Amino acid sequence: MIISLPQIEVFLFIFARIAGIFIQTPVISSRSFPSMGKAALAVWISTVLWFVVPVNTDLIPQTLVGFIVVLVSEVVIGFLIGFTCNVIFLAIQSAGELIDLQMGLSVSQAFDPVFGASISIIGRMLFFVSLTTFLLLNGHHLVLSILNQSFRMLPTPYLVNLGSQSLIPNLLNLGTIMWTTALQLAGPVVLVIFLSDFTFGIVSRVAPQVNVFMLGFQVKPALGLIAILFTLSIFIKHIAGLLGIMGEEVLKLLVSLKF
Repeated sequence: MIISLPQIEVFLFIFARIAGIFIQTPVISSRSFPSMGKAALAVWISTVLWFVVPVNTDLIPQTLVGFIVVLVSEVVIGFLIGFTCNVIFLAIQSAGELIDLQMGLSVSQAFDPVFGASISIIGRMLFFVSLTTFLLLNGHHLVLSILNQSFRMLPTPYLVNLGSQSLIPNLLNLGTIMWTTALQLAGPVVLVIFLSDFTFGIVSRVAPQVNVFMLGFQVKPALGLIAILFTLSIFIKHIAGLLGIMGEEVLKLLVSLKF
């Protein structure tokens, strides 16, 4: 079988979109995931999709400049899809940061190879709980399904319209979802810590000789951990619901990129 130049270009366009998704998508974007493994997985998925995805033959570029423009466009599409899928994990990490701040553990941080930065202890714990839940609920299968659906809705090669009137509102809506989710997940623990601070305030007024500042450093981490323990089942159920929201937001993104 002789492979023509347009067919090779189509393969590179498919690979570029998958590479863009891998930059941001959960699990695969982790720095602990070997780069050679990411490249091999991207090539394998590209090869499989090469024979089944629809191709927009009218937009296959005839010049080098056009080829580069379309290649960048495919990477941008993949990056936006991966970022949308990763928003729920960013929200969970933000919830952990809020909890750590209230518990007084924000000064104790550890390096996270997934994000390539230092994050708080509770944020790291909640992230791995959510990551385990994501894999147990076949969230990675959902990402692969989204990838396949993106080629159905936006056949390769595709020139992304960044000036779409609905794209910016959709991206801003992702920020709203991220912070709303973070507040919902951190709310129960923050409420318990607030009640403890309120109690310490009353104690300081009734018995000024009690050093409530030092007492709070000992009590609040324990109260926070107990609150997390009792709300962990609700936390996991909420993550399961977020997977459906993730799929809906990706479909909205694809529609906004299409028009």
